[in-house]
Amino acid sequence: MQTQELTEYQIEKIIPQSVVKNEQEYTQNYSPKTQSLENVLSSILPNKSEENQISRTRKHLGETAKTLSDAQVETIITEFKFLIDTWLDEYEKEVFGGVTLKEVLNKG
Repeated sequence: MQTQELTEYQIEKIIPQSVVKNEQEYTQNYSPKTQSLENVLSSILPNKSEENQISRTRKHLGETAKTLSDAQVETIITEFKFLIDTWLDEYEKEVFGGVTLKEVLNKG
């Protein structure tokens, strides 16, 4: 088998410059960005902490959790977080004269 050397050509000789410019413009304006792809994937696929949170909640719920989907468990987690935040805000307002701890810290 013989090897054949390839000669180097400048890209301008093979592809007209107008095509190269249009390709660069296309790449800059229309190609998918890596960051947006990562955002889409992260919104679809749960990350490790979300998986751990769901599995921990399932352990706490015990037998009840066997009949629930992951989405239902996430809803339960979200509702409990809301209730806890609301109760803490009410308690902080009682203790700090109508303002939350966050508001007290921001004033100082």
